[in-house]
Parts: sequence; C-alpha cells; structure tokens
Amino acid sequence: MTRHRGEVGPVVVAVCGSPGAGKTTVARATARHLGVLFLTRDEIKRGLGLSAASAAEDGGVEFGPDFHVAGGPLSRRAEDVMVNAARLLASSGVSLVVESSVLSSELLDALRASDARMLAVHVVARESVIGERLRARAAEGGAVDRQLSAQFQRGEMKPSIFAPPAGFDGVVEVDTSDSADPDIKPIEAAAVSLIR
Repeated sequence: MTRHRGEVGPVVVAVCGSPGAGKTTVARATARHLGVLFLTRDEIKRGLGLSAASAAEDGGVEFGPDFHVAGGPLSRRAEDVMVNAARLLASSGVSLVVESSVLSSELLDALRASDARMLAVHVVARESVIGERLRARAAEGGAVDRQLSAQFQRGEMKPSIFAPPAGFDGVVEVDTSDSADPDIKPIEAAAVSLIR
C-alpha cells in the first residue's frame, strides 16, 4: 500500500475476551469514541443466519439449525467473512474496531499483511460476574447463550482461551467487573500511541 506524506496507515483495535466479559460493549464504545467502523463476528453471523432463514409459523424468523451451534459451521463462516472484511478495509487504509471472543491467527495474519497498526484489547471480568451475565442472557432464551452458560458452568471456558495472541503492537486489558460503562481512555491512549 502506498502512503501519502503524513499518512500513518490504519489502526485496528481488535477486542477479545470471554463471552459475558463485556467485549461487545467495550468494542462499540471504542468505535463510537474513535469514530470508526465496528465489525463483530456475532452480527455477521446473524446476517448470514438471516440470509438462510425462513418464516416461522408465528410470523417471526426461523433460523436454520447451524445458527444455534456455538462454534459451529455458521460461526466459522462468520469468522471468515469478518477476517476478509477486516483485510479489505485495513488494506484500503480504513481504521476500525473488530471484535471476536478469540482473535484468530487468520485475523492477525490479515491485519499484519495490510500494514495496519494493531492494538489488542483483552476484556476481562471476575468469574462470578461473567457467570451472572451468561445466566441472565441464557434466561432471555437464546440457544447459543444457553450453550455458552452451560459451558461456563462446566468450567470449559478457561480465561487463557480468550487472551490475545502474540504479534500485536500493543495490548490493553479492560476489566468490566465493576461497571457497565467501560473506561475506554486507556484504549484511546494506546491507539494514539500507535500513530505517533
């Protein structure tokens, strides 16, 4: 990619963390504050699911069976779409925030190839807080949320799974245990340091 005088290239803030940690809230707030695009695997998955949905007898939307499997084929397709979209945007010079529970090596490689400056944001919360958030989401009725809550209760969601991989230009940890309104000032400061 050819840079113009004074152009530093895109900054990509990649947000990861356990389901229930608050990563979507942090990612949305960061994108809004920085005034940049926000890509999330979960919303891409919903878009893919709607593309293959049918009308339910009650007049609502009936998603296919793959939609309700955490980590299933539709989730993997959504990851591929997110990686390709992030690659296209960053290689075109567009700064953005991208969010997924786990930051894949494919995403990291795509961003690295785009010459983006990359900041990982690891969103964490106390185990009791994550458990309560997942139980509340599961009570609202989503099949995937029920699966995630059950996996968490069985101890299948080790925190190390959701840590950012090596290779980012910076890493910020944000703990959302005590606040529904995340402090994104450390994220902003780290992003600014990448463009200096």
